[in-house]
Amino acid sequence: MILITGANGHLGAATIESLLKKNPKTPIRALVRTEEKGAPFKKKGVDIAIGDYFNYDSLLAAMRGVDVLLLVSSSSITGRYEQHSNAIKAAKESGIKHIVYTSVLKSSPDSKFSGGMDHVKTEAEIKASGIPYTIMGNTYYADFLPMLLGDFTNTGAIYYSAGDARVNFASRNDMAEANAVVLSNPSAHQNKVYNITALKAYTFTEIAVMLSDIVNAPVNYVDIPLEDLKKGMLQHGLPENVTGMMASIAETMKAGEFDYADDTLKKLIGHPPLDLKDFLKSVYGTKSL
Repeated sequence: MILITGANGHLGAATIESLLKKNPKTPIRALVRTEEKGAPFKKKGVDIAIGDYFNYDSLLAAMRGVDVLLLVSSSSITGRYEQHSNAIKAAKESGIKHIVYTSVLKSSPDSKFSGGMDHVKTEAEIKASGIPYTIMGNTYYADFLPMLLGDFTNTGAIYYSAGDARVNFASRNDMAEANAVVLSNPSAHQNKVYNITALKAYTFTEIAVMLSDIVNAPVNYVDIPLEDLKKGMLQHGLPENVTGMMASIAETMKAGEFDYADDTLKKLIGHPPLDLKDFLKSVYGTKSL
């Protein structure tokens, strides 16, 4: 039995879809917050468990009879590590045989990402638990990029604070497929730390050129000061803690923390991962300025 936490999130749900596609008879349990949220999984023959990371007893109940755990990192801005720690302790008490954890690319205590230490501490606790593991060090989701690009289809410009550094973006569906590959045969990936990236990283100037070609009109990248980025987010009503986290993402990009690419994802899924230009075509291909 495979338990998928965060099953209602995009990555968890996509991982379940990929597992079912590879083998419809795969025994899967989805951790969800309510019966209502679990209903779509039930229709597909997936078992559901009600609970959350802060409820230790619910985690123990969800892990009963489970062999492999996909610990999808929490989307919370605060208390993230505490949630992960709860799940790891429950996994040890429940006799889980393998943990797959969705971390961040090349996690480091020196990262400018505000949530980076949560990943560092989670990885350390998993390794110290004695449970065999696989760490999926995911780069930024390509699916996340449109939110950063803003209203360029109307303004003709991307205003962001990544400098001229290259950034790697990979599709969430490719990452989910890689999760499914590892979960289907965890012993082949025991105690591995994988860097999950697309095959190429791009600067935002290069991304603007791609978009110019896709929408058949000039698109420019304007590198703005980080403080201006923060002010803009606050003016659009984002809470301060969210603004801080989003600003830290820009800082990681500008510092070159995600200027990295290798073929690990390609090897895992057995085909080239979606290139960023093809992803952008899927989003903006029908639009023109």
